[in-house]
Amino acid sequence: MDIKRDRSTPLYIQLKNIIADKINAGEWAPEQQIPSERELGKDYEVSRITVRQAIDLAVNEGLLYRTHGKGTFVATPTIKQELSKVDSFQSTLSQQGLVASTDIVKAEMTVTDLQLGTLLGVDMIDSLYNLQLVGYGDELPIVFYDSFFPIDIGKQVIEAAREEKKAGRPFTTLDLYKNIGAISPTHSKQTFESVLSDDRLAKILRLDEVTPIFKVTSIIYAEDRAIEYRTSYYKGDKYKFFITRSIQ
Repeated sequence: MDIKRDRSTPLYIQLKNIIADKINAGEWAPEQQIPSERELGKDYEVSRITVRQAIDLAVNEGLLYRTHGKGTFVATPTIKQELSKVDSFQSTLSQQGLVASTDIVKAEMTVTDLQLGTLLGVDMIDSLYNLQLVGYGDELPIVFYDSFFPIDIGKQVIEAAREEKKAGRPFTTLDLYKNIGAISPTHSKQTFESVLSDDRLAKILRLDEVTPIFKVTSIIYAEDRAIEYRTSYYKGDKYKFFITRSIQ
């Protein structure tokens, strides 16, 4: 694809589109360093200013990223997740061309604390079930789920998780409810925030250093009953959440 100087489209947008085409066609692979501004300017016979504008636009669109002192690289595609609807873990990743898988980190009975007991409507003397999962995309960890359930629900969820793991199917806890006929989630309340990873999360998500990650806290309900309290941690460079909102 060449720059068309007789078009009304600005040259830097044309060059940005060329960059996007090279990435989408696989000519430039994720994490590959792209040619320098000088080389791109020479190849497409445009000024350094035009090249810089094109790269700036590509960076803003998430196609490229800059590393100080090293150069400009092709960004790894982010996983886009719509907030107004719930898709299965496998469906979300397959839409991005990734192979999903799930591993069970922990599945056990645990004690109740005041916060969990209040949120899940159980007595302090009651126990809870704790299920921890790691979700993978192309065998790389991208999200960690830490869920707590009342005893009657948790036992069934954990049994379903082990069955799904044995069958080699990717899943989150929301996928597991489909295997539990008497329990059907109806809605959830969620909060979103950016936090820094600690040593435990860095190990689970294979992070080289302390880095910002998305923390999503969810209380999942079946009608009026809270059936799960879940904290999810998403790699900040892998996930992008979006929502369509009406304006009154």
